[in-house]
Amino acid sequence: STLFPYTTLFRSALASVDAEPAASTTVPGISTRTVSGPGVRITLTDANLDSIPEGATANDLVIHQQDIEDVMNALWNGGAEAMTVQGVRVTGRTVIRCIGNVILVDGESYAPPYVIEAIGDIDSLKNAVNSNPRIVNYKEYVTLYGLGWTMESSDDLSFPAANTKTTNSYAQVVDHDE
Repeated sequence: STLFPYTTLFRSALASVDAEPAASTTVPGISTRTVSGPGVRITLTDANLDSIPEGATANDLVIHQQDIEDVMNALWNGGAEAMTVQGVRVTGRTVIRCIGNVILVDGESYAPPYVIEAIGDIDSLKNAVNSNPRIVNYKEYVTLYGLGWTMESSDDLSFPAANTKTTNSYAQVVDHDE
């Protein structure tokens, strides 16, 4: 069959992969445990929709999925060891979606304010967030339109273990010769 060379190549590639790290040291493994430590809490809130500033639209005055994802990415870049959004533990499979004026975190609906917490070195997390170009841009909207932004330090954050499946499933070669 025309797939034979590819399946043979795929099997060879799989055979050459080194053993995976211990589950307790991978992101999925760590997210299955309760964790605590120092970190930061960032809160994002919509602006007042009662009076829309000149040149703005209602869409400019609400928090969007990408705003939350920008904060999350900045925190990961700052060395975050663990994270929650609205108290939901973030894993490699966490999905954030914007639906109107609410967000979905792994399918659960949440209204503002939106709280993102990360455990890690506080100074590194703050520096990464404050120097991130997308966060700098977001903060301009805070000034222009009154979107909410607070970043607080905490010496003792505590996150629950993830309650969703944390590993990915992959396609497997089906051997029709067996």
